[in-house]
Amino acid sequence: MKRFVVVACLSIAIASVALAEDETPPPPAPKLSEKAEKFVNDSLTVCAAETKVTRTGLFHKLPPNMTGIVVHVESQRPNCEGQFVNIVTAEGGFFTGLPWFLDSVASEPTLEAKLKTFTWQAMKAHYEPIIDRNKTRDGLYKVTLTEVTERGKVPLEGAIDPAGTVFFLGNFLPMSTDARTSRTKAFEPFVKNAPTQGPATADVTVVEFSDFECPSCQHAAGYMKPLLAKYGEHLRYIRYDLPLSMHPWAFAASMAGRAVWRQKPEAFWKFKEQVYENQEKLTAFTFDEFARNFAQDNDLDLKKYDADIASPELRAEILKGAGAAFSNDIRATPTYLINGIQVDSGDNGKGLDAYIGKLVK
Repeated sequence: MKRFVVVACLSIAIASVALAEDETPPPPAPKLSEKAEKFVNDSLTVCAAETKVTRTGLFHKLPPNMTGIVVHVESQRPNCEGQFVNIVTAEGGFFTGLPWFLDSVASEPTLEAKLKTFTWQAMKAHYEPIIDRNKTRDGLYKVTLTEVTERGKVPLEGAIDPAGTVFFLGNFLPMSTDARTSRTKAFEPFVKNAPTQGPATADVTVVEFSDFECPSCQHAAGYMKPLLAKYGEHLRYIRYDLPLSMHPWAFAASMAGRAVWRQKPEAFWKFKEQVYENQEKLTAFTFDEFARNFAQDNDLDLKKYDADIASPELRAEILKGAGAAFSNDIRATPTYLINGIQVDSGDNGKGLDAYIGKLVK
């Protein structure tokens, strides 16, 4: 069973979209253009089981230049189902993600105050907003929401309307582009340094968002190995670190894994296997010793290893990567993005095999 990311803003956003749903039937979904429909379809997970998809309108009003729908997906696969908000602007922008309706903080005097108060009330966390008041093509102000955690700063990207009625966690993509390409570009700064197998020229690229302490990631840890052997030069695999804050030693494992990757890329895959094999035994108190023993046993330069473990640049890279994942609607670990499309792994990775097979053919 897939373990979903416990991000407080997700439940807030869904609750705000579905407000009064139990008492009032939702409004009908407005009709979208053919191009917008393609973006909607490309934003949904390709599921390994049958799904039932229904649509409604939003209970909340959007800015006048926007049209929105809520896509409801039901499935026997937990990682396929959910509610997904899609918004189209008159200027040709498309959004899929988490709108926060700011009704409860309407009396706050500034946009910054609205966001700071809302995030504190809803998530009991301090976020520092930086707002660029140059309007985007879609009439919004870009926002960077930064949370300061014990591990460092996690920046989230978004936008707010000038009236301060709604914040959009994520980005508006131009519908003149391809949704898959735009989504892939959002992760380029982070995947270039991530552990990778397979040629850069491969037809198919799989990005796996994963957490070393996640039990479902442990279960899925072996999915890619036989697929890499099966599809050879056609397949490239990238492991994207997404350590979740609820896991005490996940971030330390990401740092250690990157330190190993920087010195001996081939040893990283052995490190990954050993972490998952020992996952149930490891704790926040024992992990550092476990990882350093691995480095020593595999003849790594321990001085360089220790320097990488303490590297502020590496720490910031992983944290920014996590923020980019959350800002681009990655909701769970493990999540698989194949050529820019989110794909359900299926039982024992069969969903990945089926989807990759179609692309290769």
